[in-house]
Amino acid sequence: MSSSSIEVTFLIDRVQKRSVYVEAGGDFVDVLFSFLTLPLGAIVRLLKKNSGLGSLDSLYESIELLDAKHLQTEACKEMLLNPRSAAAQLCENLKVKGIHERNPSTFYTCSQDRCLIHSTCHFAYTSKVRCSRCGRHMDSDWSWGEETSEEGGVFVKTATKFLITDDLRVMSASSWQSDSILREMHIKDKRVLEKRLMQFGTKEALKLLGRSLVSKNALAEVCFPDPQVHESASSSLPIKEETVVEETQNEIKAGLISNKRNNGLLYAEVGDDFINQLFSLLTFPLGSVLKILSDNMSPLDACIQNLYSSINGLFPNPFKSEICRKMLLTPKLATFYGYKYQLVLRLEEITTMGSIVKGSCVKCYADNGFKSCSSTQCVHGIRVSQFVEQNPKSVKGLLDNGGGFVVGRRRFIVMDNLHVSLPSAISTIVNGENVSMSDLVGKELFLDNCTARSLLCAMVISKTVLTDVFAPRRKLPRRNNMKHVYGERHAEVVQGRLRQYNPYIK
Repeated sequence: MSSSSIEVTFLIDRVQKRSVYVEAGGDFVDVLFSFLTLPLGAIVRLLKKNSGLGSLDSLYESIELLDAKHLQTEACKEMLLNPRSAAAQLCENLKVKGIHERNPSTFYTCSQDRCLIHSTCHFAYTSKVRCSRCGRHMDSDWSWGEETSEEGGVFVKTATKFLITDDLRVMSASSWQSDSILREMHIKDKRVLEKRLMQFGTKEALKLLGRSLVSKNALAEVCFPDPQVHESASSSLPIKEETVVEETQNEIKAGLISNKRNNGLLYAEVGDDFINQLFSLLTFPLGSVLKILSDNMSPLDACIQNLYSSINGLFPNPFKSEICRKMLLTPKLATFYGYKYQLVLRLEEITTMGSIVKGSCVKCYADNGFKSCSSTQCVHGIRVSQFVEQNPKSVKGLLDNGGGFVVGRRRFIVMDNLHVSLPSAISTIVNGENVSMSDLVGKELFLDNCTARSLLCAMVISKTVLTDVFAPRRKLPRRNNMKHVYGERHAEVVQGRLRQYNPYIK
């Protein structure tokens, strides 16, 4: 067995050609739970813009095409396309590699000696960050060293055994749970059951991540190519209802452009405040997105919701600590990834990690083989120096939190599928839709706390986000279109769930 793969046991109903459940240890469940700590932008990148999450792939691609000069810094583009997980260093201990960052302990400092002979040395985890002292890229890579746990495991205790159903319900292994699943699936004769061993590595983990977002029987689809072994093991668990606390925020105004001949929505013309709202959602961890939307019913009608819901239902408690459990239920943002004017929810950032060097400056510390020069001071007269993380979004290299990703006072075009471009592309948009400029009609739209959550809901399930959020009057044409995209039954589900979130739908 490869050191980067895990052996798991599948129980198969060979008569009905279906997966019953998987029996596995904490190493496997750690991999599954780690999906919840991944930011939305990281998921799109890992799945190569084929995530199946509504319009996220389109939004991500438009950022790839956007010139970095329209962003606050060059590093902002990297932050959006490859957002850092707050649990990145912890997930370095996962048995299956290649899902999270390859070297999460690596950071960048300035390579200029004159910038290192101070009591404070700035660093960043993101590339293309400019040194606040000399203005050059911080391109000298260092590492904190890998953190290991004597107890083993990442989120759950390694020795714990689990049963995982085809729709990713996770439960502690017991004969009672096993019999319960068999009764649920109406299996009376155990002679129809067969065990199969499976090596679960990076390839299988990435496939499972993708299928968990869109499927109800992800494990069988990933691990068995036989299309007959693709039946859901059970129905979804109920989701805990929570009340969303409203916050007082200023509304964001933008312009909605439609075709007066058929009342079709074409695009929205928005400012940097709207785009910062939109872009910052890519930094949201998946677990926090599920929590935000769980006040009614998650729009992600797939296995990933069951995985999230399983966290509170596990008994006895298998988690290494309450901190680990909360890290999955409400994942935080990495340091400096927050946007202080975010209307959906201002997620908490993790406390930045730094380091103190006694007896020398950072340059002397490195020259001396990463050891302090003495107990007093180095040749530059520095007694104590420290590494301090720099905000990659700050043009001046400041250390304060918050801040947006795009340059202020910019105008952008947002298409119905959330593809973002510059206003100069309007003529291309109109020509592509075969619409005369005289047919264009504009009206104001407003983005507040409620509609921002509606926007988040729509962007993960729909390819016509602006229509669903701001033009619900086109219900019949929209529903027919959704039947074509999602299928008739799922289209009705999507419409119903969007109606729960959208204040414009009566």
